[in-house]
This record gives sequence, C-alpha cells and structure tokens, in this order.
Amino acid sequence: MKRMNLREVPDDVYRALTSAAEANRQSLSAFVVDRLTEAAEVTRLRDYVSTYPEPRGSGVTLEEATSAVREVREAS
Repeated sequence: MKRMNLREVPDDVYRALTSAAEANRQSLSAFVVDRLTEAAEVTRLRDYVSTYPEPRGSGVTLEEATSAVREVREAS
C-alpha cells in the first residue's frame, strides 16, 4: 500500500467529499480511496476495450456497444 497526500483541494470539493463520506458512513480517507479505485478500474477498462477486437459479422461497432452500456449505466 502507498500513502498519498492531496494538496490544494478546493473547499467546495472537500465539503462534497466529506459530506458523501459521512453519508456512506466512511472515513474521508476510505471514501476517497474507494473513488480512486473506481477511477483506476475505468482506466484499466479503457485499456482493455481499446485492445479488444470487434466481433466479426455481428454488425455492432465498438462505438454502438459502448453507447449501449452507457445508456444502461445512466438509467440505473
């Protein structure tokens, strides 16, 4: 595990994070680590998607599949 120190966090961002952490019954540190973990997963997912070959003969493009996934995420 590594330690991180954040500097120059805007006041409104800090307030939003502390409020969200409290609502989730987490420490600020645990909440931020969870959000950073999610960001890292998305980064890795983009790397994976960029190397994944499009299915042949399906008629579905990578852009269409990505758009469909986004629609489902936004609906939930």
